[in-house]
Amino acid sequence: MYRAANFMVGEHRENLAYNEILTNPDILSDYTLQFFGPEGPYPVYESEQQLATPGYPTAPVSNEGMVPGSQMPAPPQAAAPAAPQDFWGNFKQQMEVDPTQAWRVINQASPQTMAQKLFVME
Repeated sequence: MYRAANFMVGEHRENLAYNEILTNPDILSDYTLQFFGPEGPYPVYESEQQLATPGYPTAPVSNEGMVPGSQMPAPPQAAAPAAPQDFWGNFKQQMEVDPTQAWRVINQASPQTMAQKLFVME
């Protein structure tokens, strides 16, 4: 019982602190400056020299695979969209093999294929 009471008191104090930082612009400003300051976890760099990453290659990139007359690489060629009955099977297979690339399969779906699917979030 004592442990639960300490937990609730701690949660209440944390909620009060969140409320204070989000409603008092001076405290929020101080926290933001500290968080993004030179000693914070996400320091903000103010000069181009500070942004330079040692060891990063600065040699020009070859023009192979570039769009003619452009500095941009050519976009990857999209595969023909699969039939709706095959699409979800392909998506399931991609999720089993490499879920981080499943968005590529979704990008190839037609709006009708996506509209016919019931999505559930757990």
